[in-house]
Amino acid sequence: MPIVSVLWGLGLLTAISLSLLWNGTQSYRLAQNGLEMARVNATVDAGINRAVAALLDPQTDRRWRTDGGVQSFEFDGVPIKVSVQDELGKIDLNQAEPTLLAGLLRSAGLDASAAGSLTDKIVDWRTATQLKRLNGAKEQDYRARGSTYLPRNGPFQSVDELLLVMDMTPELLRRIEPALTVYSGRQFIDPQLAPRAALLALPNMSMQGVEALLASRANQQVSLGALGADIAASLRGRAFAIRTEFEWSNRKIVNEAIVRLTDNPNQPYWLLDWRSR
Repeated sequence: MPIVSVLWGLGLLTAISLSLLWNGTQSYRLAQNGLEMARVNATVDAGINRAVAALLDPQTDRRWRTDGGVQSFEFDGVPIKVSVQDELGKIDLNQAEPTLLAGLLRSAGLDASAAGSLTDKIVDWRTATQLKRLNGAKEQDYRARGSTYLPRNGPFQSVDELLLVMDMTPELLRRIEPALTVYSGRQFIDPQLAPRAALLALPNMSMQGVEALLASRANQQVSLGALGADIAASLRGRAFAIRTEFEWSNRKIVNEAIVRLTDNPNQPYWLLDWRSR
């Protein structure tokens, strides 16, 4: 009987030891994962802060391109690629004229009829009035489709919200997303800052014309150099998409942050959106 008790006790101690060892291993792994995530986030933050510093640099020749051109630097031994895209170069979902939206949809492969119909539905989504455009869609149309939601009848809150518009598909949104924003507040785009997808939406703009414009921009310093010395005040309220890319543990880390600049040196920007690519 004593031998049985001893063996039972040893078995219990072994089980407790194994449990403690497993818990310790799990805690170590969680701590390591947390540390890795913190280092990755710090690297992303470094890319964003470096880009903002370059935008606000008082020396015009050191300011970064704002048309999506790639810049490279190193942080804590990690090479980082960063691109800055001025949102003034993109098509604002809430402000753009219907003709510009239709041009974007045609450039993505829709025929004129389908592009016009979907444009009407996009405009109806963002418009407060209950009046419906010719091929648009309002509450009754969404209900008739059995939709679990109704149109906002107000401004788009994000580009992703476009996926809720009747007849929009994930594949189509993927093709037009690089051209779109909800942060510029402008009816038109700046061609000197616009990405390829937005340029293709312009009236009478051919693929050859777009490639020629992009080629000419590649040989120029497309930046904020034309702004005055008080760069922070000049940029107050402007929004920029900052994309960071680097390798970490044999995988590519890609993030995009959209920031709005301020003239406050203690908080030079507000974070508007963040996503991992």
